[in-house]
Amino acid sequence: MVTSIITIVTVIVTFIFGIISKHFGLLESKYIPIQNVVIGLIAGVICYSLQLESMNLSTAIITCIISALGAGGTYDLTRTGGKE
Repeated sequence: MVTSIITIVTVIVTFIFGIISKHFGLLESKYIPIQNVVIGLIAGVICYSLQLESMNLSTAIITCIISALGAGGTYDLTRTGGKE
């Protein structure tokens, strides 16, 4: 249950940071995945530090990075509508 909450919170935070970055032009679009990885890394360390779930550090980081990259991919997919 806690893992699902961690994933959802990471996705929401990543989504908000992505919107802010694009709205204010803080980063070029090609650097957004790097931003998402950094957010996932930070979230993973926080989750491990707070011992929210009985995960080791690498599992917490990987879970949060995948969540963050998934949020970015979902955002891009909704923007392009699946068009190539």
